[in-house]
Amino acid sequence: MKKSRRVLFLIPAGVLLILVVAQIFLYRRRPLDLTFDTAYYMTEKISSYGKWNYQKDYAGHETYLYIPDQYRYDKQREDPKLPLIVVFHGSCERSAGLSRYGRIFISNEFQKRMSPNGACVLVVLSRVEYFTDPASVSLLIQNVVLKNKCIDPTKIAGYGFSQGAKFVVELACYEPRLFKAVISGSGFYQMKVSEMIKLLPVQFYFATSKNDKGIYEQGSPTGKMCARWCKNSRYVEYETRYHFWVELFDKTGRKNKDGTYETALDWIVSALQ
Repeated sequence: MKKSRRVLFLIPAGVLLILVVAQIFLYRRRPLDLTFDTAYYMTEKISSYGKWNYQKDYAGHETYLYIPDQYRYDKQREDPKLPLIVVFHGSCERSAGLSRYGRIFISNEFQKRMSPNGACVLVVLSRVEYFTDPASVSLLIQNVVLKNKCIDPTKIAGYGFSQGAKFVVELACYEPRLFKAVISGSGFYQMKVSEMIKLLPVQFYFATSKNDKGIYEQGSPTGKMCARWCKNSRYVEYETRYHFWVELFDKTGRKNKDGTYETALDWIVSALQ
């Protein structure tokens, strides 16, 4: 009788051990080996635009890169280990990439909070009126990091609005090791369970509005699923905000240790630590 009880005790203990090991394995973040590609590394055009450096590579991608002033002309230094925010605009919004979304992340408030040395910001412009080809965009981002040693390849976050919000999640699904965190505002990517399992170590901030018809029905299930299972993730749902992008001081509904309400800024800072 005593022997059978010991066997019954060992079975649940063994199952528990397997579950713990599986959780550690599934939630462990794996580093990405950056891939050099001449078409993405070499630039066809390059110029300065205020605080931004404009580049067009031979693969046809156009980007604006912000590097904090103290490293803008010393970008081969590896010691700053700057986080990188990659920004994706909505469809037919190429002109809004900098003025509407890029400006969020070069603000003094964001730069001071992000790290002692600030953060880099990469605004990607769609090659057509919307984003396509995650394989190509993944190579683009990897080669930007290779060219700018001041960027920490383990601290890259993606941010998108509308079709850009859909694409940034699609890109994370294509290459789960690329982003450490993703912000999707009014996105509508319909993630499969098999994709989500690969993304368990990635931190997501999803936000949708119930009166954003068509978008909400597609995007909210993905947001809820990732908030439930992915590491340190958030899903924020509004009643009447319609089609919107995430602002730094949007609240998640959770409280910080000091009693204040957590904002999107608080979340992204903690996600990239």
